[in-house]
Amino acid sequence: FALLLTPRLPSALFASPPHAASVRSLDPTATMPMKLFAHPDNYKTKKALVAARYVGLDVEAVKGGSGEGKVPVLETEQGCIFSSTAIARYLSRISRPVGLYGQNLLEGGMIDSWVEFCTHELEVPLCTWVLPVMGVFPEVPEATACAKEDVKKALSVLNNHLLHNTFMVGHTVTLADISVCCALVDGMQLVLDADFRKPFGNLMRWFNLCLAQ
Repeated sequence: FALLLTPRLPSALFASPPHAASVRSLDPTATMPMKLFAHPDNYKTKKALVAARYVGLDVEAVKGGSGEGKVPVLETEQGCIFSSTAIARYLSRISRPVGLYGQNLLEGGMIDSWVEFCTHELEVPLCTWVLPVMGVFPEVPEATACAKEDVKKALSVLNNHLLHNTFMVGHTVTLADISVCCALVDGMQLVLDADFRKPFGNLMRWFNLCLAQ
């Protein structure tokens, strides 16, 4: 996760998880080169690349669109997958031993719940707040004010959950952790200052733990 704080994603910066070597022998797709057509600096691209590294896959990020002009698109020898969440879910399911999608059906459902929460309750308001700061589109002050309150509510939910949990689901990193952490990085760098973060001690402990992985 530490590379999330840098604009580029060289694969050498990823520490291979302990199961990575076995993944290549268990799953045939692990030996096939894949290309991810996406914006390399987008947090959604980083989400897919972190998941890929955890399961032991070498995925090349290619700036720009695929043949059909869509991004993000993961190109495999069997076909293409589009949508950042679908790509991340596919990659996370490559290896059961790694456990990015949990150890059982219940954990898988919990991970899906947090991924959906991240998409709708966290990313939407956070992007409304962050993207104007990044110069993507002009700020609408009323929208920013509402977004700040919605971000605060989402972070409160996460902070309360992490009071009694080291990770989002189970006892190891899962796609839920990857999704939420990647979604937070731009906000942590650009808008969530020390005063805003102060009430969310559990969340910050978890966030720093993820970056240290």
